Amino acid sequence: MTRALALLGLVIAGGARHGGAAAGAGKADRVLVPAGPFSRGSTKGADDERPVRVRTLPAFRIDRTEVTRAMYARCVAARRCPAPAIDLKTDVDLPVTNVNWNEARAYCAFARGRLPTEDQWEKAARGGDGREFPWGAALDCAHANWGNFENEGPCAGKNPGKPVAVGSYPTGASPFGVLDMAGNVWEWVADRYDRDPSRRVVRGGSCCSYFVTPRAANRNAWDPNHRDGDLGFRCVGK
Repeated sequence: MTRALALLGLVIAGGARHGGAAAGAGKADRVLVPAGPFSRGSTKGADDERPVRVRTLPAFRIDRTEVTRAMYARCVAARRCPAPAIDLKTDVDLPVTNVNWNEARAYCAFARGRLPTEDQWEKAARGGDGREFPWGAALDCAHANWGNFENEGPCAGKNPGKPVAVGSYPTGASPFGVLDMAGNVWEWVADRYDRDPSRRVVRGGSCCSYFVTPRAANRNAWDPNHRDGDLGFRCVGK
C-alpha cells in the first residue's frame, strides 16, 4: 500500500468515527502534528498574511474535526460551559456553533486542552510544503463545504450552504489527516488580531462565506463576544 493510500484510509476512518458513534458519544480524537518547520502566510491573499515566514513548532495534537454538538453537550452537562442557542440533542455530529471565544476556551479547558494558536492551526491545515489549501494547490468544491449562500456562489448546487456533519469531506484532509480545516464553520483560535487587539482571530472560512475562499493562510477577526451559525472551533491538547 502506498503512503498516500494509507493516509486516505486513516482519514476516512477518522471521518467515520466522527460522523458516527465516536462523535455522537462526545469523544475527541486528536491528531499528532510532528515538530518541524512550516510556511506561515501567503502572497495570494490580503496584506495581513504577508510576508511569508518560516516558523518552527514543537509537536502538538489537534482535534481531527471541529468540536461537535455532542462533545459540547458534555461540557454543558458538567456545568462547565453555558448552553448555546441551539439544540444540542439533535444533529449531534454537526459542529457546535453560536459559541463565543470565551465559551470555546472554556470547552477546551474542560476537554483538557486549549484553543490552538494561529501558528498551530495553520501548520495543521497546510503541512510543511506551503500549500494554499489543506488538500493542495487548487480550489475545489468537492474537497470542502464552502462557496454557497442562499444558492449563490461558486459552489451553489454542489454544496449545501449550511454546516454539515464533521468529517463529511474526507478528501479535503490536511497532510496530517486533519479534517474540515477549509469551510464548514469558521474556527476561533487563541490569538488576538495584531491589527486590532480587541478582536480574536478566526480561521478556515465557512460553508456560507462564498466570497472568502477557504485558503489555509486566510485570516479574519471578530469581537470575542461574537456568535454565529457558521462559527465554531477545535482544540489542541494531549
